[in-house]
Amino acid sequence: MTHPTQLQLSMYADAELPPDESDQVAVHVGSCEACQAELSALRTETEYLAAAMQADAPEDFRELVLPKFSQPASLRGFALANVATALLIWLAQFLWKTLFGELLVNAATWVTSIYLPNIYEVASATALNLIDEGTTMLDAYLGFVIVFILTLTALAVLLMRQHTRAGTLSVCLLAMGAASLALPTPVHALDIRRHEDLVTIAATETIDDTLLVAAETVRIEGTVTGDVIALGQDIDITGSVGGNLVTFAETIKVSGDVGGFALGAADSYTLNASTVGGDLWLAGDRVDVGDDVRVGRNAGIASESASVGANVAKDLFAATETIEVSGELGGDLEAFARQLRLLGDAHIGGNVRFRGDEEKLFRADTVRVDGDVEFLAMPVELEDKSPYATVGFYLAQLAQLAAAFLFGLALLWLVPGLRGLSIGAGLDGLKSAGIGAVALVSLPILAILVAVTLIGLPFAFIGIVAWLLGIYLATIVVGAAIGRMMMSESDSMPLTLLAGLATVTLVVNLPFVGGIIDFVLTLIGLGMLVQFVFSIVSTRGSGEAAQA
Repeated sequence: MTHPTQLQLSMYADAELPPDESDQVAVHVGSCEACQAELSALRTETEYLAAAMQADAPEDFRELVLPKFSQPASLRGFALANVATALLIWLAQFLWKTLFGELLVNAATWVTSIYLPNIYEVASATALNLIDEGTTMLDAYLGFVIVFILTLTALAVLLMRQHTRAGTLSVCLLAMGAASLALPTPVHALDIRRHEDLVTIAATETIDDTLLVAAETVRIEGTVTGDVIALGQDIDITGSVGGNLVTFAETIKVSGDVGGFALGAADSYTLNASTVGGDLWLAGDRVDVGDDVRVGRNAGIASESASVGANVAKDLFAATETIEVSGELGGDLEAFARQLRLLGDAHIGGNVRFRGDEEKLFRADTVRVDGDVEFLAMPVELEDKSPYATVGFYLAQLAQLAAAFLFGLALLWLVPGLRGLSIGAGLDGLKSAGIGAVALVSLPILAILVAVTLIGLPFAFIGIVAWLLGIYLATIVVGAAIGRMMMSESDSMPLTLLAGLATVTLVVNLPFVGGIIDFVLTLIGLGMLVQFVFSIVSTRGSGEAAQA
């Protein structure tokens, strides 16, 4: 075992340690001269205290009430308390189904290549489930989280600045008052419509508010004066939307007017007989924008194939395999595509910038282009070439490996307790990954919530730095654990660390599955770090309680 703490040695000197822990300390002390000297000093101190307590007290002795000693709170303890709150709430309520469901689906897709539902079907079903079950939980727990964070912040300031008690107490009261005002009321600010099967907004109905609708099938035939956020499997909008329109589904059909911007993603997105007052941003396997559509600003499309016959007031940006343009653009057309077809009476008021092969551009004789037609090279990061064919890739990997190795040596030397961490099998490994996933998502969210308060800005900054540092250290911790598993007979820490990091570097760069493995190892390492920190905090807390 590592060197016992001063508390453990003190309890061992007083014969107060549990038998199993006492045996471990005894074995260590028997072979450690430094701990023997410290144990001897503690026993001498105990003898002096016992002798002093046996002395006769003077006649004029007055009983003194000494204030209880309390150790000032540390920034690390406060940050860890926030992480603990996030772990408990998000792990239990929000993240398990969505995060691990997506992880398992992606892993099954890439590793076993089995048949899986359409990505939009899976994502929309997950969103429906989250809306159906998550809104109530969010209402119930958001206020609790804000109150808890602000209260901890106020208490931390009170403990760290005991010399200014009056001013700090005022800060605490103000923070708790702000927290009480931040509690959500049970009244919804949105018009929320939810159903498992079908939600219909009739043609005779007018909603003077923002509408959030979620169902397997959504039909909006009436008028919504505010924004519309629609989630489902099949969405059909024939009514008018006064504000912005945000949709996500397998199949989306829009033939009503939209006053603001329109943002949507679907397996199939069709827009006809519609006027969009703002920007139009669409993504999907197939996107069709009819020739009776008017877009007031820019349009952007990311899809497998797209057809645009609309009148777009400004620019059109497209990232597709194949795109057909037959409408009128007031500005430029910029296309990242394998094939660009300019058809019919298409009119481009600006320039055409085609990032693809020149022979892949088809232009009908009736097409007008007021500006220039440019053929630009595809950006390097988008070119279809293997990174494994370049020397720079291997040099970069070697540089990263060397940096991780040097940083890991320093880390394991400064924090010897990390040398004993291991990757558990079965449920233990899944537990570490789950804790890491919650820490990965919840810590930046907590930092944003803390930053809302004036006194919370330093803690939010510390939390973000700790989050980024934890992500980087996660791979190092996992590499050290893997190295010890591979070379269990070796006592050389540098050798086992180098072997583990080299193995991790090789595995995470495997084609297709390397990204998933990298993500999983990061989650496991982050979970191991969080559990290690909590073990230190709990040991320290039990020691302070014993001293009290």
